[in-house]
Amino acid sequence: MPHKNKNPLIMDKTCARLVVSAVAMEFAVPGFVLSSRFKGKSEVSYARQIAMYLMCCVYGLTKQRIAEVFERHYTTVSHACRLIEDQRDDPVFDAKLLKLENFLGQAPLPSADNFKESELC
Repeated sequence: MPHKNKNPLIMDKTCARLVVSAVAMEFAVPGFVLSSRFKGKSEVSYARQIAMYLMCCVYGLTKQRIAEVFERHYTTVSHACRLIEDQRDDPVFDAKLLKLENFLGQAPLPSADNFKESELC
């Protein structure tokens, strides 16, 4: 997804904020912990992996850019994407992801101008 903003990291973080919020609601995990630098409990890590996967699938961000947004190594993002993709064989899980993908694909992105960089992921 092309960004009009001169700072792609700010736009990537804006996308991440939307994805994190949607994943947090769907999987009943507080959104602020998904953006934490700390690994957290297994359900938090799992929800973060889903958010990383959706950033790649819905918005087409590279694993390196997703890693920068979540302050992780790009191999962590690669692992997350493989893990989540492998679990899509489960029809219930796949339905949840399809619902999130459809929502995110149709949702207007919030303008990066409305946020200070410190408020983003």
